[in-house]
Amino acid sequence: MENVKKIYVVGDMTYYADFINNRELTKNIEEADIVLFTGGEDVDPSLYGCKPHRTTYSNLGRDLYEKKVFDKIRTDQLVVGICRGSQFLCVMNGGLLIQNVQNHAMFGTHEIYEPRTQRKYEITSTHHQMQYPYDLKMKVDYDILMYPSEQRSCRYEGDKIDELAVLVEPEVVLYHKENKPKCLAIQGHPEMMRKESQIVIRLNEIINELVSK
Repeated sequence: MENVKKIYVVGDMTYYADFINNRELTKNIEEADIVLFTGGEDVDPSLYGCKPHRTTYSNLGRDLYEKKVFDKIRTDQLVVGICRGSQFLCVMNGGLLIQNVQNHAMFGTHEIYEPRTQRKYEITSTHHQMQYPYDLKMKVDYDILMYPSEQRSCRYEGDKIDELAVLVEPEVVLYHKENKPKCLAIQGHPEMMRKESQIVIRLNEIINELVSK
């Protein structure tokens, strides 16, 4: 039988944990199996040493508070980030952000591909920024688990971004940097989707696998 997973949600938007099966919310971060960062404003570019794009809208106070929380997380705990939370996890692992992309803030879903299983899934898409882990060491610091079957944006805007480095658009990324907790960064919104959605089922499989390690 699958063990109950204790989840600490950073902030008051606890519904972001709704897609995770067999869960129990906790207000004590120390006893959590999973620490979850939610959606919202853009991450302030000062956290990753960049100048703001004209479309960037951030809340530095929130960012600094959440950084303090992140710094408390143990390496044996799993961190999950949804939408803005995924971008925050990219920054906490030393990555940058693409501050403006096209065709990702939309109504409905789009298709993403998982090379590990060679399967395609539909996921929500409501973001105008995107993770940029490409300055990190691929396979050592991170793995891109899922990406759109076809690139959706024709431009990637932001300070210190090399458009040619964006070979795929990262939708689900696993960060596993030395001396940091494992971070599952999910760009879409699985909490908005039906429990029987294939992407929700697959993300739960990945989370269970990571928690059990």
